[in-house]
Amino acid sequence: MDPLVLLDQAVAQEKVPRALAKKVRLRMRYLEGAVSRVEKASGLRYPPYYVEPVLPVSRGGGEYGQMGVLFARVIPTTVTGSVVILVQFTAALVIYGTRGTLEAVAAHEFTHYVDLVRKLSTTNVVSDEVATTLYEASYADAERTVPPKLLFSDRALVSLVNRKFKNDLTDPALNKRVGDSWIAKDLPIRWVGPEENRVPLKMEAVAATKFDPAVLSKVAELQRKAVS
Repeated sequence: MDPLVLLDQAVAQEKVPRALAKKVRLRMRYLEGAVSRVEKASGLRYPPYYVEPVLPVSRGGGEYGQMGVLFARVIPTTVTGSVVILVQFTAALVIYGTRGTLEAVAAHEFTHYVDLVRKLSTTNVVSDEVATTLYEASYADAERTVPPKLLFSDRALVSLVNRKFKNDLTDPALNKRVGDSWIAKDLPIRWVGPEENRVPLKMEAVAATKFDPAVLSKVAELQRKAVS
């Protein structure tokens, strides 16, 4: 998957300035490095990820006024009858985030990813419910994570994630730069309501999904430790 395909489309449709896309490309090495660090620290492959050119913003919270910027999200979607889990990083995060922030965000989203695999892979699918039942009505990205110390051998990375994420991402400098250089300059944003951060998943798609065996092995290991 080309992580910049949506950015290229936005440039072609003149929704995003070409100069902005160039900045993203120049800084992609930091995002790629962050993903590599997470893979090395976890011993697992990172899920497919992409850069979102339109900044998702929710009302009523966050660090920029009364708005909360959704810098990154884990998004499950259904493709050809099974679930594909993607990680969305925003162009604003790639441009304005420091290397440490990108590494913390990539690692934090990975903990969401592993927890989502745990949830979906351990769901009991009843045959007569397959066609009509949604998985717990929906999936919300912010609901659960796996503690970083259980996933990563890199102690410095664990410390970084814990420092940056008390609840949501804590980075006043990033919030200010995005507020001043993106939102205030009328670069593309999309208002997101709480209900839009929940994704309905059909049980039949969950049942048809083949998850990464290495991640399933890690999930099983975590569950054994939880009951021991």
